[in-house]
Amino acid sequence: MRSLDLTKRRPSNARNHLHASHRLHGFDHPAYADLVKQTMARLGGTTGPKTRPLDVAEAVWRAATDPSCPMQIAAGADAQAWAAEAAAK
Repeated sequence: MRSLDLTKRRPSNARNHLHASHRLHGFDHPAYADLVKQTMARLGGTTGPKTRPLDVAEAVWRAATDPSCPMQIAAGADAQAWAAEAAAK
């Protein structure tokens, strides 16, 4: 039995964060206002490469069918850039 550590960053089609604010129970407290605004702005304002659903599907398929596949896979251009940056540190 193998297990996969799939790294992905922000999906290209993820718009849920824009509509999720009504689900943030307790985060509407004034003490959290600045943190919530900064976090939502960071999520909504991300530019550059993103992880596509196909990237994740390809990584899962590779893990399931390729015995030489590494146990950690960066799925998507953004995750690959993040992994390369983390490895360089």
